[in-house]
Amino acid sequence: MNHFKGKQFKKDVIIVAVGYYLRYNL
Repeated sequence: MNHFKGKQFKKDVIIVAVGYYLRYNL
């Protein structure tokens, strides 16, 4: 697996997690 691809995937997961967090927080 490409290291850059893994980094990108992790970044996307963080963005989605933050989105859900903000949605349930408001």
